[in-house]
Amino acid sequence: MPDYFTLTIVNDIYPAKNTALEGLYQSGDALCTQCEAEGFRQITYYLDRPDVLERFTTRIMADKARYPFLLSNGNRIGQGELEGGRHWVQWHNPFPKPCYLFALVAGDFEVLRDSFTTYSGRKVALELFVDHGNMDRADWAMTSLNNSMKWYETRFGLEYDLDIYMIVAVDFFNMGAMENKGLNIFNAKYVLAKAETATNTADYLNIEAVIGHEYYFYNWTGNRVTCRDWFQFSLKEGLTVFRDQGFSSDMGSHAVNRISNVCVMRGAQVCQRR
Repeated sequence: MPDYFTLTIVNDIYPAKNTALEGLYQSGDALCTQCEAEGFRQITYYLDRPDVLERFTTRIMADKARYPFLLSNGNRIGQGELEGGRHWVQWHNPFPKPCYLFALVAGDFEVLRDSFTTYSGRKVALELFVDHGNMDRADWAMTSLNNSMKWYETRFGLEYDLDIYMIVAVDFFNMGAMENKGLNIFNAKYVLAKAETATNTADYLNIEAVIGHEYYFYNWTGNRVTCRDWFQFSLKEGLTVFRDQGFSSDMGSHAVNRISNVCVMRGAQVCQRR
């Protein structure tokens, strides 16, 4: 082969039969991905070590009635209609990333929209996608997202680097949340709440913390700067947790948050000793 060439791979996968819930799989009536740590190899062949970084362009084509929203990493750079009631959307992430941060979601959702203006004057579109019937529990997550973006800019001088930031909250996600670049996927129970059903203040504090953790804190300590190999996973996770604890402390009480964090550590240590 020459030094530079284009490799095209065509393969078939069956998300509805993917009971491992790793790679691309069916979640209720939607399709979504979970690629950390090695799920991307369940979609297509790839050198999927975390230090293999590449700029992804993703074109999704699907039935428009069944999958009106076609989402992936980065900025939306094109969309259009196809024959037979189908449509397409193309996404491009200009920043190199490992494939464990690849994300794809296709489905029919309700959407809560907002925007955030960065300190340099850029307007970032914010979109929160939820299963139908869950929109009345989405407001606090959007508030938490705005708070975390503002806090990170003020604390570290780093603004969000894409034109859009999206969260998808589904009932059938196999993890708590995943920090995919520009398209975070959450299990709905970790991001949705309303006063009539979430009567414990801790519910709101936990949502605020996990939104911040998966959003911007991972955007830099885990997405733009990630680990060399999976042995170093604790480095990106630990630094991101350290930052989300600082965020929760500044939003609430430093003393209460420190006590809570120490209780978690001591509880785990006691359980391990037993």
